[in-house]
Amino acid sequence: MGKTTDLRRELKKRFYPFAISQGFQVDTTHSPFNVDFRRVMAEGIDVFGLQWEKYGKPRFVVNFGHCSASGVIHHGERVPPDKVLPYMGSSSGRLQPRKGSGTHCWFSQDRSFFRRVVLQQKPRSAACVVDELLDLFPELQEWFRHRRMGPHMIMAPSRQK
Repeated sequence: MGKTTDLRRELKKRFYPFAISQGFQVDTTHSPFNVDFRRVMAEGIDVFGLQWEKYGKPRFVVNFGHCSASGVIHHGERVPPDKVLPYMGSSSGRLQPRKGSGTHCWFSQDRSFFRRVVLQQKPRSAACVVDELLDLFPELQEWFRHRRMGPHMIMAPSRQK
């Protein structure tokens, strides 16, 4: 069993059904590194993805974005609504539990070196990490509805199209 197996299972058991209940469709095309969730509506496409840490640690971040309902033009090519990814829209950002730019700010089971070695703390449970995601997800829902930033969100710099 891999380091991320428990967390992936807990997400599939609890978070995926929640996202589906909010109108999102799950896209595992880019799995295991990314799992994308898309909601296509008349007003546009809401998309977010779970980006897993590339070295196999039990960490992920939520990237999100929005674009028109017709899809986007990305690098000169038309991307249809069912293929749009979080970073392709006119606005995009991240939802993460802690401020900062490193993976230590992501949703994670693992502990810092200090907590592991000095304080001898065990890894967080997968359920605890999914609880944290579910607790912060309303910030993303508020952004999708009203474009209001929450305290656990950062926006990517705008790109010229």
